[in-house]
Amino acid sequence: MDLEQNLESLSLRNSGETLSGKLRRLKVSSNLFFVYHDQDGFGNAIARALNPTPHPCSKAFELVDLELGDAKLNASVTQFMDGENLKATMVMLDHLEPPLLSLAINSVLTKIADAEHILSTIPTIIAPFLVPASKLKLEGRLLTTNSGKLPLYSIQVGPETDVSRAIAAKTQKPPPSLQIHYEPLACFLHLVRAANLPTSIIVGQRSQSPFNQALSEDLQTLYEIGQLAASTTGTYFQREQISTNWIPTVKPASGGGVGEPWLAFYG
Repeated sequence: MDLEQNLESLSLRNSGETLSGKLRRLKVSSNLFFVYHDQDGFGNAIARALNPTPHPCSKAFELVDLELGDAKLNASVTQFMDGENLKATMVMLDHLEPPLLSLAINSVLTKIADAEHILSTIPTIIAPFLVPASKLKLEGRLLTTNSGKLPLYSIQVGPETDVSRAIAAKTQKPPPSLQIHYEPLACFLHLVRAANLPTSIIVGQRSQSPFNQALSEDLQTLYEIGQLAASTTGTYFQREQISTNWIPTVKPASGGGVGEPWLAFYG
């Protein structure tokens, strides 16, 4: 199934509600950030630090009903405005547990596919994630590096775009045998592959150093992720915002079992 067929399939899932006027179509830029509001606050820090321009800047916020039946859930949508020009769109999804997590992500992707695009081209989704090192494994072992600097990885999904090529050129491609045990990332990857939407997933690892050193290293990784997302989309990343908007929780001890039975489905 090609891209247009995938988009039509996604759009038709909500066609009855859209035609009845119950849902208002989103307006999205050619660059669309998907941000997951994780419990550690990484998503919140990224969302606050990304801006249309250095100064002055304008962000227009709205809430979008995800239409999940009895579960009343919203996603926040932010439009990055530079004067009257729409530079980027950000969709932020609150922390959720399975199975609501997969339903909410699928609803967001459906709305993106059915959105009112400012250009004739389908938007490129840029999805940043900062993942605990214990959740990225190669053949059952933790993903490690020979140097002290943790690399950024990118996973490309769907048709290539200028943005996805730029991100790929500045990151490493993850090994084919990489196992992802971080629920939000694994779930998002599975569903965006099914939709075949143009997507660049930026993946950074949390540091395994002692806490104070790890905090500094994680802040640096967070900055590099944000700067990469901004530099490839014509937006601006305010570094000073991340240290005041990110308060990580104490990391769990590594080496424990995965304990997420749904991974057998999402792989």
